[in-house]
Amino acid sequence: MWDALIRPIREHLPLWLMLLPVFSAVLVGFARLAGAAAVRRTLLVNLILSVAFSVWLVAAYEPLKPASSQEHAVLLGPLERFQFRDSFAWVGETRSALLERFNRRGERRVIEVPAQWGPNIRFAVGVDGISVWFVALSVLLVSVGSSVCESLRPNAESRMPMAVLSTPSVAWLWLQASLVGTFVALDVVLFVACWMSTLLAIAWLVGSGGDSQRHEVVPRLLKASWWGGWLVALGLGGLVLAFGWMRTSPNPAMSSLIFSVPELIAGIGQLSVGGENAYLWRSINVWLFWLLVVGFTWPLGLAPLHRPFVDAFVSAPRGVALVLAGVLLKVGVYGWLRFVVPAFPDLLHQHADTFTTLVGLSSLFAAALAFGERDWQRRIALATSSSVGLSLIGVMTQTNEGLTGGLLRVLSHGLTAGLLVWLLPRAGVGSLFQTAADDDRCFADEFGSLKRTPDPVTSRRHRLVRVAFFAWIGLPGLSGFVAEFVTPFGLFQHDFNAAALSLMTSGLIAWMWVRADREPLDWSQELWTRRDTFVVATLVTLNVALGVAPQFVVNRLQPSLMSLLPMQPVPSEVR
Repeated sequence: MWDALIRPIREHLPLWLMLLPVFSAVLVGFARLAGAAAVRRTLLVNLILSVAFSVWLVAAYEPLKPASSQEHAVLLGPLERFQFRDSFAWVGETRSALLERFNRRGERRVIEVPAQWGPNIRFAVGVDGISVWFVALSVLLVSVGSSVCESLRPNAESRMPMAVLSTPSVAWLWLQASLVGTFVALDVVLFVACWMSTLLAIAWLVGSGGDSQRHEVVPRLLKASWWGGWLVALGLGGLVLAFGWMRTSPNPAMSSLIFSVPELIAGIGQLSVGGENAYLWRSINVWLFWLLVVGFTWPLGLAPLHRPFVDAFVSAPRGVALVLAGVLLKVGVYGWLRFVVPAFPDLLHQHADTFTTLVGLSSLFAAALAFGERDWQRRIALATSSSVGLSLIGVMTQTNEGLTGGLLRVLSHGLTAGLLVWLLPRAGVGSLFQTAADDDRCFADEFGSLKRTPDPVTSRRHRLVRVAFFAWIGLPGLSGFVAEFVTPFGLFQHDFNAAALSLMTSGLIAWMWVRADREPLDWSQELWTRRDTFVVATLVTLNVALGVAPQFVVNRLQPSLMSLLPMQPVPSEVR
């Protein structure tokens, strides 16, 4: 039973998580022929299976799993960081070639050797202790965002055709597949393709269901994101070429370029230590470093380059805004962890003081703008920009405490921002097809007779919004506390100016939320459904769990984060 059913799923969980929404999108095309109920059930099955697989992936990941082979241990270390790996030939393949050899006596011998036909670009997926949490956060927030009922069914009174219903459904499935693929990709080409595809899916959803400003907002968002994506593509292509120039192979037939991310990063670190390769690397690494730094930082929405993200967040439907702020904006932080920090430790150490100061000032500026805002959506967007900057500062410190705090802040903010966006009144928020009342009625039609109880005194929602505020501020026992507590230790080890800016920013954000708690919110036109109860209970539980028992997350993070730390002090002449 295990070998026949369970093992084929467990050993390929990242691949299943990426392909499941693709299969669901195909099924939606057939389900639309059977009616709206079939489409909704198809999406519901995809949601349940995706969440189950992501939980299974987190639980099954073994942070201290020994390397599977001696070659693996030599290249990537004694621990098998990248697990559940699958690799399929995409462009190019390995074939056998016959070569003639003659010995000293003139005897002819034919030997068979492997030869690479075409570039070695592969459909390779897998996760390590860092990407497994990005995958889990992505699946959670996409599931919550896509469960907003206006994206699952048109208004019954408008009698929209099924083609209109299936369009946003396919867009959500496309977004899920692309977003998960971005974090599980272990090939350079696959990573760039999935990231670009994610941006197109977000643009589709904002353009389809946003407010009246969406036609102006979407081009600006795409322009900012795609410029960053193309710079990243150039930088990663340069890394592939640089590794190909430095690598020597006794078999010319197997000396093709390497696009595998783990082998590429580890190989550059080993081959650029000394000799001619060190001189070659020093002559090109500065250009590649700046291409990747600018490419991954530009789409992060840091002030003063925050306007495309803020405008898109304000114009987007509620579910899309939740995914945009909670996880998509942080792909740049993931890019820093996956490529910039491990490939350029010396250059990053050389410029870290300047980087952390500039990003710290950016975070403080965004916090000041959020403090002066009265529009709730713009306030959340600006506070998100500030939080992403603080996460990036922790990554730049190259200290264990800074890296751990930065990653925990990413997870904490995703859960907290998701909770806060979900709880905000929907009046004035972009809606794909229907009003809040139609949204509740739609959900009741799908899942039977729901007990739709109006909230007579809105005290319940005020308390829940206050929980989101406290989690964002970092109250002990909630998700933000561990990040707020751990990150300053890494910052003070690195640079006092960055630590001071970080503390000032956190204090200003805390003051802003305390003051915002006094502002009234109007839920008089909305009803509380069981769906709201389930979503809010899940997000609150995860916020409390991350604050009370963060070691479950840290245990899986640490082996991968330790590989990013400098193994020895950087020589003074490099500084």
